[in-house]
Amino acid sequence: MPRKKAFTEDTVLEKAMHVFWDKGYKATSVRLLEKEMGINQFSIYAAFANKKNLFIESLKKYREYVKTNRFQSLLKEDAKLKDLENFFRSYTLVVRNGTNRRGCLVVNTTGEIGAKDAEIVIELYNYFNFIKEMFLKVLRNSVDAGEISGEADLNKYSNYLLGIMQGISVGTKVLTEKQIDDIISMTLTNIK
Repeated sequence: MPRKKAFTEDTVLEKAMHVFWDKGYKATSVRLLEKEMGINQFSIYAAFANKKNLFIESLKKYREYVKTNRFQSLLKEDAKLKDLENFFRSYTLVVRNGTNRRGCLVVNTTGEIGAKDAEIVIELYNYFNFIKEMFLKVLRNSVDAGEISGEADLNKYSNYLLGIMQGISVGTKVLTEKQIDDIISMTLTNIK
């Protein structure tokens, strides 16, 4: 008779996500995962097969995490440009105040791994596509509200916003408040 798990995968997966977010993929050892997840190596391998699969599942968990904890204002049905501006400004405050010095797990992973691993790249792409689609919805709402011209290429603008967001995620760690404010202001000006 198989043994019953003494943990829930969702709980240990969230713990793993935070370890990878803090340390990065390569610097995270299975021993560290054991310690932080509160389960042994056998349980990690039984549940996730290997470290890479655990990492990929952690990236999926991160996408769910940011939907709940970071992007609520942009995921509202009626989100528009003001919500986008407020999001960018509040995100930069979070990083500046030190409550999220680790940045974005996906941006960090993109910098660390890049295109070296096809399976991980698929999950990175899924995250970036989720962000692009979120921005596309905000832009469509803004066109409907008359904030943006109906002639605007919303696909291009949503890709542009995706790039700006990734730049802010990295830049906020070292750029001055004025530089970040200029990036946000120019972004919104370019879209209108």
